[in-house]
Amino acid sequence: MRKRGEFLAIQNGGKRLPTRHFLLVYRPARGTQARLGITVTKKIGGAVIRNRVKRAVRETFRRVRTGLAPIDLVVIARKGSGALDGGTIRAEIEPALATLGGGRPA
Repeated sequence: MRKRGEFLAIQNGGKRLPTRHFLLVYRPARGTQARLGITVTKKIGGAVIRNRVKRAVRETFRRVRTGLAPIDLVVIARKGSGALDGGTIRAEIEPALATLGGGRPA
């Protein structure tokens, strides 16, 4: 997802699934596959840190995407997520994604 309106529609009308460092907001998709949007604010850290968090979330989503039901998902990074490495981010988000649609790592 890339458009602000899509993000807002999901955040305002979606269901929320909190984890320690992330908030997953989702709703059924109109298309045939799962879509991802990521929000990481400057409160998390500088550009390098924000991009690292986004890459790790994107990679985790890529691994479980085929097992997910068609949903629109927005992942919002919370305080402390900038200090996590990629493996820790994956370990936190994968179980949450599995509860959404039976997503399992490839």
